[in-house]
Amino acid sequence: MQVLHYSMYTKSVYLLRSAGTCIVFVGGCWFCYQLRQTSQILSSVVPTKVLDLEHTQAEYIYVDDPRLQDVLLHRSNNDLNSTIVQEKPGITDTVITWWKSLNRSLAYRFLRIAQNGSLMDRQKAVYSLSYLKHLKDWDYWQIAQMLDARTAVALARMPNVDLRFFLRPPFWRMQHAPYEIIENLRLLLSELDKVCANCHPCLSQFLEKNFGNTQRGRLLFDHDLTAGGLPGPPNLKWDHVLLESCVQTLHHHSSLGEHSKDIANAGGLKVLMEVQKYCENDVNISIMLAKIFSNLSLYNEYLRDIYSLGWIGILARWAQHTDIRLSAPAGRALANLDADENVNQKYPRRIYLLHPLHRTRSSTKLDVVFIHGLLGGVFVTWRQRDSDSLTSGQPESSSLPSGLESMVSMSGEQPQEFLRDLAHDLEISEWKRVGHDFEVILDDFPKNTKRQAHGPFTCKGDDVCMAQEEQDRIHRTQCWPCDWLPSDVPSLRVLGVNYNTNLSMWLPLCPIEGIKATLNERSNELTTKLATAGVGRRPVIWVCHSMGGLLVKKILVQEWKNNDRNHICKNTRGIIFYSTPHRGSHVAALKQTTQMFVWPSVEVQELREGSKQLLELHNDFLKMLDEYPIDIISFSETKSTLVTPLKFPLQFVNPTSSDPGVGEFYEIPQDHLSICKPANRRSFLYQKVVNVIKRHLQPSKTINNIENLYT
Repeated sequence: MQVLHYSMYTKSVYLLRSAGTCIVFVGGCWFCYQLRQTSQILSSVVPTKVLDLEHTQAEYIYVDDPRLQDVLLHRSNNDLNSTIVQEKPGITDTVITWWKSLNRSLAYRFLRIAQNGSLMDRQKAVYSLSYLKHLKDWDYWQIAQMLDARTAVALARMPNVDLRFFLRPPFWRMQHAPYEIIENLRLLLSELDKVCANCHPCLSQFLEKNFGNTQRGRLLFDHDLTAGGLPGPPNLKWDHVLLESCVQTLHHHSSLGEHSKDIANAGGLKVLMEVQKYCENDVNISIMLAKIFSNLSLYNEYLRDIYSLGWIGILARWAQHTDIRLSAPAGRALANLDADENVNQKYPRRIYLLHPLHRTRSSTKLDVVFIHGLLGGVFVTWRQRDSDSLTSGQPESSSLPSGLESMVSMSGEQPQEFLRDLAHDLEISEWKRVGHDFEVILDDFPKNTKRQAHGPFTCKGDDVCMAQEEQDRIHRTQCWPCDWLPSDVPSLRVLGVNYNTNLSMWLPLCPIEGIKATLNERSNELTTKLATAGVGRRPVIWVCHSMGGLLVKKILVQEWKNNDRNHICKNTRGIIFYSTPHRGSHVAALKQTTQMFVWPSVEVQELREGSKQLLELHNDFLKMLDEYPIDIISFSETKSTLVTPLKFPLQFVNPTSSDPGVGEFYEIPQDHLSICKPANRRSFLYQKVVNVIKRHLQPSKTINNIENLYT
């Protein structure tokens, strides 16, 4: 009985489920039918084609059918019945498409982190963003529009950054006429002369000399004189020399005090952009413009103006230039504007950041500061010497092998050149095979040495400097501290100090700058600027030529007397003197009658042989060394320098004056101008610098060695 009831219950449940399913299905169909009927009724009442009026028609029809190519190009032979073969994308195409889309998404993610992340995250994001490749042009343009000023500066300081990250200046294609540029420069200079209240005599004199008549005519008459039959003020004429002089005057004005701020406040950035667009390929004008912005970059309040006018992209392009005279000031400007990387340090005028010009991942362990001498410069004193003046322990043989020499004598000019190149290649390959078995004497081998002279005087035949000799001969450098040192000794910051000097007071001299011409005033100015650049916060080595060595001694002595307030004495590890006149030079000792005609400058008068000021400075320097042990290396010239067009031989600094009496001392067979210019990396003059720097990268061992030299 129970089984019967259970079977009836099961059938009832089954029937109910089936009936429910049928009801739901039929109800759904009925609902869809009613919905369709309702839609048809509404369509018949309301015309839906009215809504299509908002859809704009395509202006162009893009035909991507190869069968229609000949038709569109108006060719005679048409084959519209040809079949289209569409290739299916392969795995490689799919991977490339995926990789490009991934790069695009990563680029925007890195940009967001670079703008809103923490300091460390921003630095990592900028590095990653700059190294992304395979981005489309529109990706670069969109990122450029999304950049803020801080991130743009950070990207501009990356090595080999893609310049498409930066927008072009506004109204880039708008060109001004040459006379309009001259007129705008004249108005800017006149405004600057008014702002500074004639406190800069050079600016007032320049305006009076070049725009005197124009100035007076435009100031007296504000209406059209020609309508009354009177001659109007003279019009400005286009002159490239005048344009260059105006830019040079602006650069000179920006280098005095805080006058660079006046240029920005007077709307000078737009005027300079007009000059840059017109003289884009003029390297000399670009160098002066870069120097103006390197002076203005000391003030971060003008970063937004510099960025909005498109100067960040231009500075990034200049920083990648092969001419160090342009890349160095542009790199200095970007470094000053980079608040994330250079915290609490700026590179003011006269201080050049030679390396690193770009952001690097490696930390800086040591500073190397180069200071030139009288009539020198960062890009003049420290350039590479011509290879024809090499002096080594063994003369280089330029003869060919005997077999090839006989063939050369029997051949013509072109085969002879080919055989010489062949002999040179054979010599290089043979040297690579057996060179490690030889010791090679370095070029510029010393003629005489004194006190703890321990080289290095030779190098292995397979040393790096031997392999780079051919490269140094072909690719010459304008500044060996910038190009050679960072590759041979990493983790360095290389600074160059630049200052103006004169031989005679008859030469034109700015009255404002002439006040700081003495050795004492120059050292005070350079001490302040070097401290602003962060010198003294880490170990430092000084490399100086001639008068530059006296400036280094004066800086250290003044710091020593002021209790080393900038920690420069404590962190100085070594000084390398190239022909520094510690006791003066007999060349500067002029007779009284000669001085009346020559009128020597302040610098020349201070370099007289036996000068009381120099002797007192040297005695104080020796006392300072007793408290702060410093590694001293001195090079002395032994050859006379050929001066004047008559090639009159003159030895500027004799070995007695160039010997400080402490440290290592070497007499080098070079003249005064060539002693600081190694011809290649195999020169003793360069290898000694590298040896000293490497020795001081290990602080514990170095300090013990220096203390042993003075005990």
